Amino acid sequence: LNFTLIYAVIAQFAAPVKMNMPHPVILLLFGAFLSAAFYGVAVGVPPEWMSFGNMVQWRYGIGLYIPFFTAGIVAGRNDWMKSVEEMETWCVWMLRTIAVGFWVLIFCTVGGWLSFIPNFNVFITANYLIPPAYAVPMTLALIQFFHQYFNG
Repeated sequence: LNFTLIYAVIAQFAAPVKMNMPHPVILLLFGAFLSAAFYGVAVGVPPEWMSFGNMVQWRYGIGLYIPFFTAGIVAGRNDWMKSVEEMETWCVWMLRTIAVGFWVLIFCTVGGWLSFIPNFNVFITANYLIPPAYAVPMTLALIQFFHQYFNG
């Protein structure tokens, strides 16, 4: 609700940004950058500040909520859905493969199968790095999947 109210105010004054959808590989690199921001906030912000301004878990706000909300606005205003619908086959399968690879990584991390480094908590580190890097390919793959198989 907070983002919607902020957008309602800003949309009255801000000029629309016109841009084509970046290539999905560029968006994957942006997801890696978001992972770094997510990790930085998770590790660098003291726990007592994680609820500043009634935002629970600021790492999600900085790493996921604000960037995805902004991307949704820009995508909606510039008709990026057409680009997602017309993605090349190799790109679609690359996104699907990356999403499944993250499932395997998450499963192995939760199962404790990656805990071979002494005095290093793989679960916490992966938990702080995976969400944004996983969210970008999964979002694009799901949008394309539902368009391809459920839009008759």
